[in-house]
Amino acid sequence: MLNFIFHPHFEKEAASIKRRFPFFEAGLESFKRICEVHFDPINPKQVIAPAKLHRVRCFESFTIWKVELAVKNLRSNQFPRVWFAIRGATVAFLCVATHIDNHDDNTMNKKVEVLVDSIFN
Repeated sequence: MLNFIFHPHFEKEAASIKRRFPFFEAGLESFKRICEVHFDPINPKQVIAPAKLHRVRCFESFTIWKVELAVKNLRSNQFPRVWFAIRGATVAFLCVATHIDNHDDNTMNKKVEVLVDSIFN
């Protein structure tokens, strides 16, 4: 069983996205169930397509990932991107952004590296 934690920065961004996309919460809950299988510490199984899940950076004790979160009533190019880190059986959600908001992946990747330190270090 994985433990899911949310960085306060993620919660703030998610609240804004939930107001615009009412099915965001359902998409996040569905993704958490998929994570239980894909990132199982004992017996992981690949259930997320490599085109949707991207490893951002590996560190000694954790790995940062980005996923395109499927949300009902949005086209695939509008799906929010969620950055999260995994250490053992802990999944920490760090940031969320959409291309509708014209985010920059490189800027977000740098921001995530700072945010992950406040959770895992």
